[in-house]
Amino acid sequence: MVNNASKTAIKWLLIEDLACLKEYLAQWKKLSIETQSNLFCSPEWILTWIEIYWQSNWQIKTIIGLKNNKMVAISPLYLQKKTQLFSFSKLLPLGQGEPENSEVLSEFQDVIIRNEYKNESIYTEIANQILAIKYDQIKCHSLLPSSNWFKILLHLNNFTPKAVGKRYLLAENTNYEQTLSKNNRVKWHRCRKKLENLNAQFIWVPEKNHHEFWSKLVLFHQQRWNAKGKLGAFFHQDFTNFHTRLQEEKKTRMSAILINGIPIVINYYLNDHDTLYFYQCGWNESEYANLSPGFSLHIWSIINNPLKRYDFMMGDASDNYKESFKCNAIENMYDIIVYKNSFVSLLSKRLKN
Repeated sequence: MVNNASKTAIKWLLIEDLACLKEYLAQWKKLSIETQSNLFCSPEWILTWIEIYWQSNWQIKTIIGLKNNKMVAISPLYLQKKTQLFSFSKLLPLGQGEPENSEVLSEFQDVIIRNEYKNESIYTEIANQILAIKYDQIKCHSLLPSSNWFKILLHLNNFTPKAVGKRYLLAENTNYEQTLSKNNRVKWHRCRKKLENLNAQFIWVPEKNHHEFWSKLVLFHQQRWNAKGKLGAFFHQDFTNFHTRLQEEKKTRMSAILINGIPIVINYYLNDHDTLYFYQCGWNESEYANLSPGFSLHIWSIINNPLKRYDFMMGDASDNYKESFKCNAIENMYDIIVYKNSFVSLLSKRLKN
């Protein structure tokens, strides 16, 4: 552990093992709540990720800032090391870097900083703490340019952002139907009428029924993607185990359309203090395609969202489907790679690291 004192009297700690990190769990949770940080940089998400995906050759490298023994900043990082023709180490946010075939795609991850400390000085200090770690490359995906992480990385040399898509967010849903295009308003009313004629119900799935609806969601989803010759999101047990644990943490919700009590479409969401994150869906494609059940369930869920915001998460830069829901807060997203020196950059690119 490395201790330093800064001009602002912040004491910086480098945490290098999981047991030590857990000693700060209560303060981490409190800071996350007080700053209203998003789900993907919360201790619940990150510790669940560690529980499912952690590998013995990885090493915690988490930076914590304390003032008067009170946590004011945390940058949850870890190190992956590879040995090919030469030793190569990547510094990544905790929550990213799991095997591609089971990845959960943590988006919007961030360094949590108490609001009154957010300024260029602390961004520089955290950047210097990062530079003191021995690594060859920093790699992170799906970052927002408004994030603390992005602003910190700007202070490092060889900063290389790559636009990879956009976040599609409905920041509020006041008079939502009136924001839709005329064609989509007509489509919604037509589909809703057809569903009502079939005794359809739109519901938020009660927590006691989550396991039953989760199983049906997985079945619908896998049938659809397997028919296309693809594995589907739920084929890997680690992916399923991760989301099962999140359900135990009460970080998930589901909405559904039922016909005669039987689900025909299910939306699966992650949630934090103010946002529903649309994460996955499954529907009975063979019988109900003419009712546009996915479209209809999104419209109903937006109108009846129990939280403030509805987030479609990242999509392509021109995602016509997500754009059609009239998201009112669209923001570019970036993957970022930072090399510590140009020689390692050149060598690793030639070896396609």
